[in-house]
Amino acid sequence: MTVSLARCAYHTDRPAFARCMSCAKMLCQECATQWDGIWHCASCLGAKRGTRRQRSGAGSWIGAAFLSLMFLYLGARVMVWTSAFIAGLF
Repeated sequence: MTVSLARCAYHTDRPAFARCMSCAKMLCQECATQWDGIWHCASCLGAKRGTRRQRSGAGSWIGAAFLSLMFLYLGARVMVWTSAFIAGLF
């Protein structure tokens, strides 16, 4: 009775430790990398890390403009009320 153990796809002399969830290659402990709880090989992990979602900057510009206008409005209100208070004292 022979037991056939799975071998690493990159190191055929080593037993497999995990399977890459992207390409389904068997990996030894040295080749397997866990990212977000999922095992990956180096090439699939590099491909996943290289992809980035392009996000629009419109939301941040709108937020910055809104905050700037809010500070401008509040600053003007504080100056008006402060000057009215000071004018009433003299």
